[in-house]
Amino acid sequence: MASAQPSASRRDDRVDFLRGLALIVIFIDHVPKNWFEPFTLHAYAFSDAAEVFFFISGFVAALVYGRTMLGKGFVAAAKRVWRRAFVVYRAQLGLLVAVVVLAGIFLAATGDESFRWIFRVYWVFEHPLPYILPALTLHYQPAYSDILPCYVILLAVFPLALKGLGRNLWLVVAPSFAVWLAVQVFGLTLWTSTGERWFFNPFAWQFLFVLGAVFGHPALNGRWTWLDSRWLLWASAAIAGVIAIIQISVALNAFFPALPSLRPDGLPLDKTALSPLRLLSFFTLAVVVRRFLPPVGALSRNAAALAVIRCGRSSLQVFTFGALISSATVVSLVLSGGNEAVQSIICIAGIGAQFAYAAWRDARNEDAPLVPVPAAEPVVIRSEPQRKQLS
Repeated sequence: MASAQPSASRRDDRVDFLRGLALIVIFIDHVPKNWFEPFTLHAYAFSDAAEVFFFISGFVAALVYGRTMLGKGFVAAAKRVWRRAFVVYRAQLGLLVAVVVLAGIFLAATGDESFRWIFRVYWVFEHPLPYILPALTLHYQPAYSDILPCYVILLAVFPLALKGLGRNLWLVVAPSFAVWLAVQVFGLTLWTSTGERWFFNPFAWQFLFVLGAVFGHPALNGRWTWLDSRWLLWASAAIAGVIAIIQISVALNAFFPALPSLRPDGLPLDKTALSPLRLLSFFTLAVVVRRFLPPVGALSRNAAALAVIRCGRSSLQVFTFGALISSATVVSLVLSGGNEAVQSIICIAGIGAQFAYAAWRDARNEDAPLVPVPAAEPVVIRSEPQRKQLS
């Protein structure tokens, strides 16, 4: 948490930096066979950038909309959350249409039928009507469009979580954990219209989103002093270090088979179900990273960090833009015969394009809402008679 006490309208550039960095890493991981993907977060941890994105999204949502609920009530906060959910839903439909159109163009231009399965468009162009209703209900998810449906569902029910967190955090955390546990034990999930599991199972990923909201909610600010304990830092660093050694051994074994892999076969690391080991890996890293974050405002004074921060400010737009570029890299992979140099050059160009797009959006000042620094100022909670008198 911030040690300074600036005004509530100021953005916490560290939050934007971490969210922007997660988006860039997600993009790199989505570009097949580039030189940089083997060195992203998953090479050193059981988790990856998706966990960072969901946790910070929950943190920011609780920070922004929690203040509205505490100050103006449930209805006002719910309207803001659902308005944002509709924006994300609209972005999902736009991304879906764009991916299908791109797939159709590539399929017509190359005649390569494999693009049907690569992009998960199957027989959309011959029989489009059966895909319309599943697309509108988020059950049809072409390639590169499987994160936002989960996010839409989480936002749709988030006002209830905000209400509960404002009363007692266990009213939300306990049932959230129970649902996540049902995924691990009983395989609770949702299915797409093509008979596959939702890659980001909302029953599982809601738990990480809720935990992010717990740490971001203004009503719970000041309860996390135990995060500063030295024993927690050293324990987290030790666990994260062991996991990093295991993951590095796996990468080295792929290049030098004589070197043994230290990761046991069948280790439960299911991303769809958000396995316990993934959560452990993420939170141990989060504790370590939190300790070494610079003060608020320091990152914004660095030109390279500022480019990443701008991506975090326009996270939804940058994500969808990056997903479209990622879909094009699948075609370049096929046309180049799997040339890693070509893919790596395109990856660098794609990151540059996202930086330029985020800078353009930042210059236009279209980013909202602001992400205030936690504990920036006390939240005024008015009683019902006071609200009526003020109105």
